[in-house]
Amino acid sequence: MTAPTLWEVLDRACNTGPVMTGKDFDMKVFQTVTRLVKEHDIKYNPRTPVSSDDGLADEAWKAGLQLFREVGSYCINSGRVIRFDDSEIRDGIRELRGEASVGDGAERRQLTLRGVEDKRPPTIVCGGVIESNFPEGENFVKLYQSIAQEPTIDGFYVGPPLQSSEGRLVRSGTPLETHSGRSMATWVREAVRRAGRPGLHFLSACTPAIANVAAADPVDGLRRSDGIVATIMPELKTDYENLNKITFSHDYGCIKHVYNGGMIGGWAGGPEGALVVSIANAIMAVMVYKIGVGSSYNALGYLRASAPNYSAFVTRPCVWGSSIGSQALSRNTKIINTCVAMTNAGPGTEMQLQEITSAQCAAIPCGREGVSQGARRFKVRPLLGSGLENRFWGELAYALAGVKRDLASAIADEMLSRYEAKITRESDGGPLGHTFDEIYDLKTLTPRAQFTEMYLKMKRELEDMGVSFRQ
Repeated sequence: MTAPTLWEVLDRACNTGPVMTGKDFDMKVFQTVTRLVKEHDIKYNPRTPVSSDDGLADEAWKAGLQLFREVGSYCINSGRVIRFDDSEIRDGIRELRGEASVGDGAERRQLTLRGVEDKRPPTIVCGGVIESNFPEGENFVKLYQSIAQEPTIDGFYVGPPLQSSEGRLVRSGTPLETHSGRSMATWVREAVRRAGRPGLHFLSACTPAIANVAAADPVDGLRRSDGIVATIMPELKTDYENLNKITFSHDYGCIKHVYNGGMIGGWAGGPEGALVVSIANAIMAVMVYKIGVGSSYNALGYLRASAPNYSAFVTRPCVWGSSIGSQALSRNTKIINTCVAMTNAGPGTEMQLQEITSAQCAAIPCGREGVSQGARRFKVRPLLGSGLENRFWGELAYALAGVKRDLASAIADEMLSRYEAKITRESDGGPLGHTFDEIYDLKTLTPRAQFTEMYLKMKRELEDMGVSFRQ
């Protein structure tokens, strides 16, 4: 027996899967998650942001697996449920190799599985800037050159597309968005050449599939050793746009990567339910997208009495769920689970470095690999992002290898206590931060003294807490 092929899965998504309304599917997810959280006795513990309970991780895995067995996934465009029987799911998980090759030449890296509290450092650390409206052309090239020149960075995430193309406003689904995807890939190639690392891996995260297709070019664009990012939408949903990305990645032969998370406060319910959904999402990535590499996290949503419906990342319930989800996948599968941190605070701030620390504590000691970082998401303005926070991200990833979960929890708890009260709707999650040209001298592409000192201060504080950085 083998798991269904991609073509069989697409047939179920487009033609043969049972028809259901989106509302009914959402309600089934909610009811099933609510029941499974109780059956597996999964309880949120805010006092322990990084869990060291192996039994809890295994129960979360069982709950996530059962959720996917019972509800499957949902294609929004066709209104069809994509279902798999027990033997198909077992085969799909069993067929995972637990390894992947990315990058080219001297920058080629082999991703491998990491265990919980694994002493081995990550085999790849990806950086990047997520959802920052960078100007086209030279400044975009310099941003990614500032990241590529960091020795601990092995690749980066690029996207979504910029808000302008050839000086014109980019609207979703227009030809200008397609052209923007191609332009970004070309600028990335130029950035890595300038940094002296032409084989560096990158992930294209353009929203429309056609923009990623336009970026494909073995010489000046997206190579087969690079990747295309698809997403799983809350909760357990896909659409033709993401399925088109998966299909093209399969045909072109490049890396398929996925981001997915449970939405706290949505149909998943609270932190416990979002944890279960995030694990089911990871199984969906394997079965529907045929991906064993990706970031499964908890969570996208954050409920706060003073700020209802406000979305945030790297909060206490998110860190808690991510730490357990990391361990659940590491202990029970060969999924190469990566880390993403969409910080609330902007670059060049202590709060952003504190958020990065919390996210990493829930990742590296908990069995994640291939970490990738994202800058500030909310109230984006031009030129937010730099190589400095990526330097910190990479150095911390190596430093946390071998750190025990109890210590990681204590560090995360301290970091959270410093910034979590600042995450409100009114503040838009924290300080906006500084622009690239404020943080870096654009002629030398080196960070300015005040920001270098802030970064070194944070490293010294972490060393005092028991973290050993490479010299």
